[in-house]
Amino acid sequence: MFDILAPIFGLIVLAYASRRVGILGPSAYLELNRFVASLALPALIFDNVAHVTPAQLNQPGFVASFTIGALIIYAVPLFLIGGGRSFGDRALDGLSASYPNTGYIGFPLAFLAFGPPSAAGATIAAVITTCVLFAFAIALLEWDLHRGHALGATVFKVTSSLLRNPIMLAPIAALTVTVGLVEIPASADRIVKLLAASAGPCALVAHGLFLARDDPSNDKPWAVAMRPRPLTLVALKLVVQPVVTALLAVYVFGLKGLAAQLVVILSALPTGTGAFMLADLYKRDLEVTSTTIMSSTILSALTLSILLVALPRLL
Repeated sequence: MFDILAPIFGLIVLAYASRRVGILGPSAYLELNRFVASLALPALIFDNVAHVTPAQLNQPGFVASFTIGALIIYAVPLFLIGGGRSFGDRALDGLSASYPNTGYIGFPLAFLAFGPPSAAGATIAAVITTCVLFAFAIALLEWDLHRGHALGATVFKVTSSLLRNPIMLAPIAALTVTVGLVEIPASADRIVKLLAASAGPCALVAHGLFLARDDPSNDKPWAVAMRPRPLTLVALKLVVQPVVTALLAVYVFGLKGLAAQLVVILSALPTGTGAFMLADLYKRDLEVTSTTIMSSTILSALTLSILLVALPRLL
């Protein structure tokens, strides 16, 4: 178990320490994150989708378990525990509670824990996280921001924003290769593979730099972490979401073995940095969102260890 998780969290800690002691500068996170989100991660998703068969991507039970489990958790802060807060703030809390870090932690963890057979499932989860959860959150935040404006204008803005996202475009482009409409030249395929190989380590370093960034919302994370809201969001993310997903996977959609274990592990990942990006973009509660990301990342070392040991015996 140590051999699986140590490289993941080791790189995060190394990046965190590098920023804290000044080896890497304050803009390192922004630039490396831009590289991962715009080039490396889209290349990884493209490479995975382009080199699997349609049958490997045709996993309706996996898709449904992961998606429905995330949406159920999203609904809890949005509708059940809002505490009188604005709709936009509750929408962001829902994302923080349900948005697994499939891109930055999920891919390397899945490969180390389950090997190459996990590529299709990890890719499906990453696409759902970006194209469903992230898009859903943007739609809710835009709706809250433009209440009273024309619905068509809001829909157009959200759709155009998503269609400019390289992570969204990568699987769409790769499907043309998967079904045989396009053949990738060997030189282009090599470029994609080189970029894809950098995605895992660069994403983990970027995540560590994010946790160590220079930001007022990052000054007293542990004091904020003990407040009811971040505690609730972290519990929903690390405990409730994998339980709900496991129940759906096993008892509703009949998943077994690798598929069942993988979908639970991917749902149990800590909160992804996309939640912070939206909090910053829409000027919402950066303090609670960033603390939820940091707390869930640190605590996930324990919760993921427990799941990786227990799931092979249970599923």
